Amino acid sequence: MTEKNAAPPDLAARGRKFWRETTGQFELAPPEMEILKEVCRTLDNLDQLAAAIATEGAMVSGSTGQPVVNPALTEARGQRLTLHRLAVPSSQTIRAKRAAASRWRGHQTDAQKRAAIRTAN
Repeated sequence: MTEKNAAPPDLAARGRKFWRETTGQFELAPPEMEILKEVCRTLDNLDQLAAAIATEGAMVSGSTGQPVVNPALTEARGQRLTLHRLAVPSSQTIRAKRAAASRWRGHQTDAQKRAAIRTAN
């Protein structure tokens, strides 16, 4: 692994593993590397929350001793949603890309136009 693809030092086991597998398989642009960092951190957060839930259980004592849902369950749900939003492009994004591709199909870029002019002369 090259130095530029080294995992951030704050990642735990699952985040480092995902980082290695992803950077080993794909060449990522800098913005994609930033998203990958957040995906890896989210995976690590989910592991920490799962450990807390395994230790404390799904129900914990509330402020007056009443049983309440473990807040780690709620946070884990939020982290899963974050992971999904980071890792899976939204259907709206996909539709927008398809619409743009459809609008520009058949159009030439400026570079293509210049090349065509050069070959015509």
